[in-house]
Formats: sequence, structure tokens, C-alpha cells
Amino acid sequence: MFEEEVFKKVINLLSKYNIPYMLTGGLAVTVWGRARSTLDIDIVLDIKKDDIKRLANAFQKDFHIDEETIEMALDKKISFNAIDRETNTTIDCYLVGNNKYEAGRFQRKIIRNMLGIKVNVISPEDLILIKLQWYKNSGSTRHLEDAESILKITEVDLEYIKDWAEQQTTKEILENLLKKIKNVK
Repeated sequence: MFEEEVFKKVINLLSKYNIPYMLTGGLAVTVWGRARSTLDIDIVLDIKKDDIKRLANAFQKDFHIDEETIEMALDKKISFNAIDRETNTTIDCYLVGNNKYEAGRFQRKIIRNMLGIKVNVISPEDLILIKLQWYKNSGSTRHLEDAESILKITEVDLEYIKDWAEQQTTKEILENLLKKIKNVK
């Protein structure tokens, strides 16, 4: 179950310590699409080696996290977790990638008000593209349902999505989803 207080704590810490971030995953789906349950908080971080100590210090009091784990994730370009000491809520921390799309995706984040605080959220277009990619890689229909809900609820730049879907080889998945939505309306 989503822990609102943990979410607020995470966002407030990231903001207080000037750690560039962007909300993604299930909570971002609730911003742009349907409300749905989620057990974790997915965050994309734009950090460098110089930020490791600051990030670890910001979170160590309330979360299980250490500098070594963050450094290893940064070196290997993989994600890492921070776990709330009180509730065991997992914060999945992803890193901004080095390619043109991932860097641009982070720059396109949008500030939204959630639970009374300002939050940097992935754009709906980029969230749809991620969900298409995750569906392609995993086959999990939840990702497709998330993308569908965003397309139904939020006005998006469809040309942008189509262009990038072609580049990430998810255009056929997108086209099938758009046909499904059109047939429902």
C-alpha cells in the first residue's frame, strides 16, 4: 500500500538537498492516468559521483541506504533502493541514462501538485513510452493498461510518442493500443 507520509518525506528530502529527481512508475500513472495501487515509489535521479555523499546523508536517518550501494549503482548504471526504516516502503531509484532520449526525458519533467507538495513528474508522453517498452520487454499487461489509461485521460503529443515509439521499436504496440482505444470510444 502506498504510504503518503513516506512519499512526502522522500520528495521533501530530495528538494531540501537539491537532488534532481523525477517521479515515474505507478504513482506517475495516477497523475496522468487511472488511479491504481502501488507498493513502491519510483524515482529517477540525475546524480554524479559528487552527489553520492549528499544523497546518502539526506536519506540515512530514515532509510536503509549507504554510499557504497549508490556508488556501485552509478558505476554500473543500474538502479538501487532506499527502504523506509519505519514502514519498509521501497524507493526504487533509477538513474538518468546517457543517451539522448533519456537525458531529454528528464528535462521534460513537469511540476505537479501532489498531496499538497510540488513534485517533478515524468511527462505523460515519456511515461507512455516507458510503459510501451516495459510491456515489450516483460509482457506484463499492467504496463499496457497504464499506457492506455494515460492516452484516454490526458491530452498528449501523439506525434512525439509515435516518433519515439518507432525509434524504440514499440510502434506496433502503440498502434494496436490506439486502435483499441478508438474502437472503445
